[in-house]
Amino acid sequence: MAHIPAFSLFSAISELFVTAGVLYVVRTNWTRKPFPFAVFLGVALFEATVNVMYMANRAAEASAPGAAAAAASMAPWMKIGFALHGILSLVAYLVFVVLGVFAYQEQKQNRWFFPERPALTWGFLVMWTISIVSGEVIFALRYLV
Repeated sequence: MAHIPAFSLFSAISELFVTAGVLYVVRTNWTRKPFPFAVFLGVALFEATVNVMYMANRAAEASAPGAAAAAASMAPWMKIGFALHGILSLVAYLVFVVLGVFAYQEQKQNRWFFPERPALTWGFLVMWTISIVSGEVIFALRYLV
């Protein structure tokens, strides 16, 4: 594993903890317990400062001079997979933040955002899961296979 960049390894592992935090926030609201604002804020800020920054860093590296040679050796389907994963991950993060803010605001009025909108909740969870699984698969294909 010495050839795996430290930031890539950290990001791949931290995404699993971020996912646990996202699931905790949704489950807590779903079971009508007090909204875990500190967990929500911590997960949202961590995701913004570490993992979104990681994706931005990787995108910048891909467009840097000299990156064309490395990209030329990569299969087209992998380039498309990287791009789709990056877009999906960013959208999933933004949706999490928006839904979390709505859930926090609605709980103040004794309403429960996630259980009152099961289709939206499950749709978001599917999108988040696809984002995380695709990222972990890309990591494994790039560094472990």
